[in-house]
Amino acid sequence: MVKTIPARGIKSPNASILAANVIRHSAEPDEEIRFLLSPGAEKGMDAVAEKFGYNLETGKNGGDVEVRMTSHGTKIQEVDVTGDTCPGPAITVGNILESLGIGERLKVKCANGSTLEDIARAVTSGGSRVIEEESEGDRHYLIAEKAERPAAGEASALAANLDSVVIIQSNGISNAERAYATFLFSKVALSMGKTVTIFLLMDGASMAKKGAATGVKHPSFDRLDSLMNEVIEGGTKVYVCELSAQFRGINEGNLVEGMKIAGAATYIDLISNPANAVVNF
Repeated sequence: MVKTIPARGIKSPNASILAANVIRHSAEPDEEIRFLLSPGAEKGMDAVAEKFGYNLETGKNGGDVEVRMTSHGTKIQEVDVTGDTCPGPAITVGNILESLGIGERLKVKCANGSTLEDIARAVTSGGSRVIEEESEGDRHYLIAEKAERPAAGEASALAANLDSVVIIQSNGISNAERAYATFLFSKVALSMGKTVTIFLLMDGASMAKKGAATGVKHPSFDRLDSLMNEVIEGGTKVYVCELSAQFRGINEGNLVEGMKIAGAATYIDLISNPANAVVNF
């Protein structure tokens, strides 16, 4: 359970006095209490947290300073998705977050950084927040916090100025014309100052294997692999569908340099984001 106390305009030390009174009279000793303060008013909150045996976290929430206090006994739900195949991890995390209350948290563990990135996209595209993302040796984890979905009006406002282009490529080197168009159009978009992302899936993933594009040559342009490298070096992000890559024996060891394996949540997030203009090849 989370209790939010808007306390904007209350200066230090009065904000600390308010916090102490709120904790003292809290009906639920294990609940999380959040204070939305004006900048500078958080001074002294650490002493209050220590006095009552609470953990203290301070962060930004829009123009406010958000101070979160949780009891030392408060537990965070945990799930380990190591070994799960895409889209399993994103589905698992989404289902658990759906069951949590607003403000409750989930720690997700996995053994792959690309999987963690995909999960993070699933979390944020669902309206929740990633409040921590770290690596511990060859283990990776993030902590997600359930939040309310943004209002529909906020999403439509993003679509007013489309400066981001997402190109979906599902044909691969078997259709050389579409393969070239994917990277030529990306080059044009980059020259226009656009942010460009390419997602290779199904047969499109065939281009992601080292050496696969070296034998493809358009009469008027450089070899396909050279064009691909030029576009990647120009700042384009290139994702490769994890499932499609597995079908074709593509892994981190034989992946074209600069490309990244990604899961279903990354794909869905890219094509559903109203700020992105989506092109299919």
